[in-house]
Amino acid sequence: MEAKIRHMVVFNLKYPKDDPRTQKFLDTAKEKLGPITFALNVEQCHQTNAMCKYDFGFSFDFASPEDYEGYNNHPDHKQFVEEWWKTQVADFMEVDFEPV
Repeated sequence: MEAKIRHMVVFNLKYPKDDPRTQKFLDTAKEKLGPITFALNVEQCHQTNAMCKYDFGFSFDFASPEDYEGYNNHPDHKQFVEEWWKTQVADFMEVDFEPV
């Protein structure tokens, strides 16, 4: 099944990439967000392009707008955003793409 929406977010944390809190953040994101059944092809990435100011990225595919909405409203997603994202992310950019 081809994804209808690809949701991507690139971000920097409030502490260095080699700080133990960085790995804890990434591990927690994988643990909390990965199992949400609405999200397909969940990936965590680190930046390799020196021209980009963001260190990390998450990518998710969704089969429908309803699945994307279900993910956004899922209790595990909401909890992660409140407890981890809002407290540990310094800056970010979010994009949502649909096939042309």
